Amino acid sequence: MISVTGLHKHYGENHLFKGLGLEVKRGEVVVLIGPSGSGKSTLLRCITALESFQGGKVIVDGIEVHPENEKKDRDYAENIRRVRLKVGMVFQQFNLFPHMTVLENIIEAPSKVLGLKKEDLKAQAKSLLKRINLENKTMSYPAELSGGEQQRVAIIRALAMKPEAMLFDEPTSSLDPEMVGEVLSVITGLVNDGMTSVIATHEMGFAREVADRIVVFDKGEIIEEGAPDDIFLRPRLQRTRAFLSRVNG
Repeated sequence: MISVTGLHKHYGENHLFKGLGLEVKRGEVVVLIGPSGSGKSTLLRCITALESFQGGKVIVDGIEVHPENEKKDRDYAENIRRVRLKVGMVFQQFNLFPHMTVLENIIEAPSKVLGLKKEDLKAQAKSLLKRINLENKTMSYPAELSGGEQQRVAIIRALAMKPEAMLFDEPTSSLDPEMVGEVLSVITGLVNDGMTSVIATHEMGFAREVADRIVVFDKGEIIEEGAPDDIFLRPRLQRTRAFLSRVNG
């Protein structure tokens, strides 16, 4: 479903990725862990072309996103559009439109981008909101919601585009601790339904529960990957053990 090979990413003199590679099968749940600044978020943004990269390949369901030095204007723009229809993304910040109600936030993109009828989308949105126990918030504005409620709406907004895969970039990092569980339960429901997912998180218990595979990042490279029990109970590398020791206290 998602293939990243030989990825190179520069920030000025900082060469973050030096030939990074990652494969994600359809239906697989891959969880990215590692210190802040190690490249997890950047990889997700490269997959959806929110960040350009300087070498390598990113292919999503057969659609290639070209590196910065190989952009071909029309093909490049069309491929990005197609990739973003295939892959939904949920960010650390909720990014809801503050001037729109919850219902309007959810139906805006599929009505404009997919050309679907708003009346049909409203029924779908209400069904999705009921699934996350927010059916009574359809006419509320983002400022009237808690952080956990806003992030759950952001997830539903991404799902309204009917993506084939979801990327989650530290989806609970901006939440108060008591709100983390309600967001993680929504994500758990999605992965249990078979949604192809790549999740960057510092929530180690959640990672161990939902992942098919754990991928450990450090300083722009993947240093270790494997089944959750292998990574959390039998990590091979001292760098992995040191990271887990820090996050687990």
